[in-house]
Order: sequence, then structure tokens, then C-alpha cells
Amino acid sequence: MKGGFSGILRSLEDREARKLEQKVPSWGGVRVEVPQAVNFQQCSGETAARYKASLIAPGARVADLTGGLGVDSWAFSAVASAVWYNERDCVLLQAVQRNFAALGVSNVVFNSFDIAPDRADWQEALRAFRPDVIYIDPARRNAAGNKLFLLEECSPDVVTLMPTLLAIAPQVMVKVSPMADLTMLRRRLQGYLSEIHVVGVDSECKELLCLCRPNAIFQSLVLFENGFVFREAKAKPNNNDLLFVPSAALVKSGLGPGMCLRPYDEGLSHFGGFWEVVENLPFAASVIKELGRRYPQADVTARGVPVSSEGLRAKIRTKPGGPVHIFACVLDGERRILICKKVSLPE
Repeated sequence: MKGGFSGILRSLEDREARKLEQKVPSWGGVRVEVPQAVNFQQCSGETAARYKASLIAPGARVADLTGGLGVDSWAFSAVASAVWYNERDCVLLQAVQRNFAALGVSNVVFNSFDIAPDRADWQEALRAFRPDVIYIDPARRNAAGNKLFLLEECSPDVVTLMPTLLAIAPQVMVKVSPMADLTMLRRRLQGYLSEIHVVGVDSECKELLCLCRPNAIFQSLVLFENGFVFREAKAKPNNNDLLFVPSAALVKSGLGPGMCLRPYDEGLSHFGGFWEVVENLPFAASVIKELGRRYPQADVTARGVPVSSEGLRAKIRTKPGGPVHIFACVLDGERRILICKKVSLPE
């Protein structure tokens, strides 16, 4: 690149700086160097990065093969004895070196290898580092910018690399798109995959983490959201006057119940919302037509019925807001319309 680092944004524009500070609050107040806006757009958020670090044994040696802006490596460095950061973009790598110095991070080794199955250089360097855990976040867009969902289409191809990686370290952690199909992941990583962690932040599914080990049998699906970990449903749904609406991350994981009527469950309250059902009505055109007159202002959500939320709102002719929420959903195999008010849950 001509002119050395003349093309680097040595300080972000105010608007971009605020976005990065919201994403990684602990970096606030530090003059973080970011070569391109896409670098912070694609980096992990602090909550997700710290959760990944919590899965690492204290004092472990961690290798991050796809370093990027370094948020994950930064989080690993707080737990690990040493971190092997790799980024093939030399401009970004040198920016991260300066950022880590400003952040007081001193236990990171910086590398710039092309992680490809047929290259021996990075494999030799990685073996010399002797990692306990290898972390990899494959690029999920092709050269044309189109999204990729199959693991073997992403770069690096972790399916092809997995035997090599597990010959170097006893555990590999793979970050994949939150849109990835869980069945596909289990099929593609069969024989290696031991756990899938669904990472949710503020009711949004942010990423999926695949924990891989040699000759593994799939053991568990884990949901993390807003500081809480959920492994299995503690209560079976039954009819009650409370409607449970699961978060997007819980829906993705498939661990807990879907939208249903059930008693209040403190464990589930961290992974969705509970609503008091004011009216339980049939999903019928005559009911929908009447709702607009009775509830001129209400939020509307449709799940599992042949109309979108916005489509149903248009049919009801109600404005957003107000004290009630209208849900159209399927309960016990029957389409229903529920008029609800938010429940104030016990702390």
C-alpha cells in the first residue's frame, strides 16, 4: 500500500466512534485505530467476546486464526496466558498492534499468515505456539459480497481444516452465522462437534459457537443471553393466563418452548417475556375486523399464522404503541388472537 499508513483512519469519525464504543464499551476513551469501517462493523461485540473468553480455562494458550479488529483476542487475553493473533491483512494487523499497546494488552503474539489447508508455514508456527484452544471465525461473504451459509463455502474452510486443527490443539471453537441451520452444523461437523452455544444479546441472536474436539459425540445445546445460561426447559407448558414469548436466540436454539401459555418461570424470564392474557380469541376475519375499533392503538406480532406482523397490523388498522399487545399465534395446534398486557415480573 503506497504511503504506508496514510490511508488509515487514525481516529474514527464521531458517529463511527460512538458505534464502536457501544459495541465495545471497555474501549471507550482509547484512540482506537481502524483502517476501514468494515473492520468494526464485522467485529464481535464485547458481551459476545467476553462470553467466548469465559469458555476458556484460565491460563490456557489461545490461537485466534482470524483476528480482525481483535475484540475476541482482546477478551481472550484477559483469561489466557498467551494469545496467538493472526490477521492476513497487514495494515489491519499493525493497527491492532498499536491498539493493544494503548489498551495495555501485552500477552499477544502477532502473525500474518494465509490460513489455507495446503500451506505449511502457519501450521508450523501454530504447532510451535502449542495452543490449548484454537478459535476461528470464517469469512461468510464471497468476493462478490454475497452471504455464504455452508461451512465449506466460507473462508477458511473449517470442515477441511478441522482434522489439521485438532491435531494441533485439543479444542477448536468456530464462530458461525446466527442464520446457520443447527442441523447442518451437526451434520457438517459430525465426529468433531461436542457443543453448540447460541449467543444472544438484547433479545437478538448474535452468533453461534461450535465447540469441537477429536472423536466427539454431540453433548449439548447451550443458550447464553444477557448474562444467563440456559441448558434445558425446567417446566412443561400447560394452560395458564400467562403468554410466554421466547427471544430470537431461544427460538434459534430450540432448547425451550415456543410461544405458549404457561405458568411464570423465573429461569425462562431471562430468555423471553411473559404477558398477561386479557382476551383469548379465535383467529377469524370477523374478530380481526372488530379489533381495530376496540384497540385503535396496539403493537402487533404474528407468528406461525399466514400473515406477517405488518400485514396483520394493516388488517386491524391499529397504530403502534399503547398499553396492549396483540399476538396472533398457534396454541395447541389452533390459530388464536391474544390481547395481552406486559407482566411486571418479580425480581
